[in-house]
Amino acid sequence: MYAFNFTAKDHQSRTVTDRVEASSIEDAYDKLEKQGFRDIRVIDSKETAVNLDNADSRLRLRLSADHALQLQKQSSLAVRLTMLYAHNAGIWGPLLVWWAIANAMRGSQSVAALIPVMLFVAHLIWFIWATTPLVLYDRALDAGTWRRWADMERTMRFIARWKSWFKTPFPEHEIIFRLATAEAGQGRLEAALARAAVLKNDQTLAPGFYEGRLASVYFAAGKFQEVAITQQAARKINPGAANTVDLAVTLVRRLDNTKGAALLMAEIEDAKLSDLQQVIVLYCQGLIRLKNDEAKEALDLLTRAMELSKDFGSPSMKYFVVEIQAHLALALCACKRHQEAIPHFSASRPFLEIWKDTDLLRLCDLAQAGG
Repeated sequence: MYAFNFTAKDHQSRTVTDRVEASSIEDAYDKLEKQGFRDIRVIDSKETAVNLDNADSRLRLRLSADHALQLQKQSSLAVRLTMLYAHNAGIWGPLLVWWAIANAMRGSQSVAALIPVMLFVAHLIWFIWATTPLVLYDRALDAGTWRRWADMERTMRFIARWKSWFKTPFPEHEIIFRLATAEAGQGRLEAALARAAVLKNDQTLAPGFYEGRLASVYFAAGKFQEVAITQQAARKINPGAANTVDLAVTLVRRLDNTKGAALLMAEIEDAKLSDLQQVIVLYCQGLIRLKNDEAKEALDLLTRAMELSKDFGSPSMKYFVVEIQAHLALALCACKRHQEAIPHFSASRPFLEIWKDTDLLRLCDLAQAGG
């Protein structure tokens, strides 16, 4: 069972932000519809929802759904940490009041004033300790986004040591796959595959999870044919919308198989999707339309994907935002709106250059030149 964040309208047309317990996204929509909600948006996918069968994941329930969604939108780690610390105001707030009263009545050097200061410092140290894995993981994801694979590897190894030292609740499979991805990005694909292989028969992972994450290892190595093969394997095990659209994106974006991608997208045309999945679906549909010279339809789909992506500020979403921007610029040029395309070209170019995406860079240069 999972706890999915959602927003919807209730019987009195008020916007409600909360969580619903369900076994899948489809189950979440069904339960909310039966409760009379409308204009339902399930924000989470299974991968981002709270796993109620996992004690570590359940810790996230301490944050309200509204607070969790506000955090999710922030691209700045400093802002997210500030919001998390503010959430603990029920602890440090009274300490500050205690200190202010003691300071006014007995002076700053009194025992009564020093006790809340010591407790405040202790709480601050605890907060720094508790959020260190979050800070490090954010750094690792950002490094991976910009192909700084050595930095990503060093950071993930430190997270592994931190987990060993303090028994922090950080998923072991995440450490393994991120390390494998960093190794593949540095040209050590065989070592990466050997590292990931220890999870192949892990019964604690969801069906198809291993194959889906293995695709990201091949992606870092630039082996896109292998990416599609492993994504197809994941889809065969778990033929849901997430695995289907992942394969469709690879087909249209990397293997120039627009027809195959369109057939896959037709299979999930009526599927219940989370907002996170909807971003990728709109992006994929936009790519298909763009490749089929349907520029206006592509522009509409990519614009919607760009707008919806603003609700997700994690470093891992930067990749899709840049991809959407580059293709949105191409669609604008195809619609003879070159001036509007310039900011999108400018924003996406540094990323495309770092990823050495020469084909897409060439298309962008041709479009800007009016080709």
